[in-house]
Amino acid sequence: MRYISNGEIEKLGISSNDMLEWAGDMIKHKSECVLPAKISMKQEGHIFYNVMPCILPKQKLAGVKLVNRYPMRDPSLKSNLMLYDLDSGDIKAVMDADFITKWRTAAVAVHSLKLFAKSDYKTVAFIGLGEIGKATLKVFFDTIDRDMTIRIFNYKNRADEIIGEYYVNNQKHNIKWEKYDDYLQMVKGCDVIVSSITYAEKDFADESVYEKGCLLIPVHTLGFQGCDLTFDKIFGDDKGHIEGFKYFDRFKSFAEVADVVNGKCSGRENDEERIIAYNIGIALHDIYYAGKICSLIETK
Repeated sequence: MRYISNGEIEKLGISSNDMLEWAGDMIKHKSECVLPAKISMKQEGHIFYNVMPCILPKQKLAGVKLVNRYPMRDPSLKSNLMLYDLDSGDIKAVMDADFITKWRTAAVAVHSLKLFAKSDYKTVAFIGLGEIGKATLKVFFDTIDRDMTIRIFNYKNRADEIIGEYYVNNQKHNIKWEKYDDYLQMVKGCDVIVSSITYAEKDFADESVYEKGCLLIPVHTLGFQGCDLTFDKIFGDDKGHIEGFKYFDRFKSFAEVADVVNGKCSGRENDEERIIAYNIGIALHDIYYAGKICSLIETK
């Protein structure tokens, strides 16, 4: 058994394409895994511990991820993971899981974008560019295969800084960048809206603002509750994690992303459907990524 730090994982230089491929592989094989609902234990002062177990029989892996939140700590959220060999029951590694959490969240969001966006989508808006939001933008940017306009919400006047990183480091000539200070103007006529906002007192806008054919990807599920009642289809990574939503019983349509990938139900059926993709975050991605990372480290 060994301890693997975030720094050690970062040095592996895992590509965005690999992150996206890993996410897609695990979504496809979700039904083969043992995935109990996460256990959430809350304390006073907005402190919590979330325990997320999972067994991946095909990969011969089992694991438990634990996330805790202490508001007075920086960062407030931290995560660790224990990875086991399923055949022997021996522990393979204890790992920092912050890197895994960030990049699997980003990759799953981009997987949904590519799966559910309308066929001719040309504009994608990103709001909430903290660590998760920036990771999502990078995975999307690195794997774009079409002309595109990327809209950035200019929170704390950081849009120029973020856009500049792409111009300097990895500019693609078929990408147009736009920055916005007004949310309504940013989403007007936009094909895909990706939100990584971690706090919202109310919805960002009335559901009527979002035009036909748009796709909403609320990475942290906040800011779009009114849309739950009116959008044509809602998809999620796991029904057990979403059926507690306030309006779940009133969704017009709900299915798991894995069922769409495996052809068990329809995804987008036309370019006028308004769709929401809720990916709450499930442990099978964390355990799968951890197994891949251990293999990469062992071969070095």
